[in-house]
Amino acid sequence: MEEFGRIDILVNDAAIVPFVPYAQLTFEEWRRVMSVNVDGLFLMCRAVGDVMQEARYGRIINIASNVFVAGTPNLAHYVASKGAVIGFTRALATELGSAGITVNAVAPGLTESEGVLAGAHAAGFDFVVPMQAIPRRGMPDDIAPMVAFLASEEARWVTGSTIVVDGGHTRH
Repeated sequence: MEEFGRIDILVNDAAIVPFVPYAQLTFEEWRRVMSVNVDGLFLMCRAVGDVMQEARYGRIINIASNVFVAGTPNLAHYVASKGAVIGFTRALATELGSAGITVNAVAPGLTESEGVLAGAHAAGFDFVVPMQAIPRRGMPDDIAPMVAFLASEEARWVTGSTIVVDGGHTRH
């Protein structure tokens, strides 16, 4: 606000994705994932929501995940957190729409990024890619255009939506 005098766009993209089987999932691990994936999103929306409402304009894009649709095993806490992201997106779109603010979610599939390649998720490509309609690894450049579209004026009539960008892994 000090530098530009306004906040037009918020992209909530912070998340942690630990593999933990449900039988081994502790409440502490559950809260850790919810704290980053859900509480962080809420706090960022609160931080900019009033500014956007005063300006009568804004674009909020929340990054969800296609695992909410797929129900991926060993990720119950992560799946639940991304379900919360989708639900919050819908509710916030309803509450902020009259102020000219759109709120949407993008739900990527497994995407080749530094974080994915550095962890246990890297092995998932061998399982996921053959199930996709477009059988190749998802790249950040596959996701970014959807985020850019939702941040643009062309998306002024799109709100409360979750758009899955996963190469056809979860067709619906």
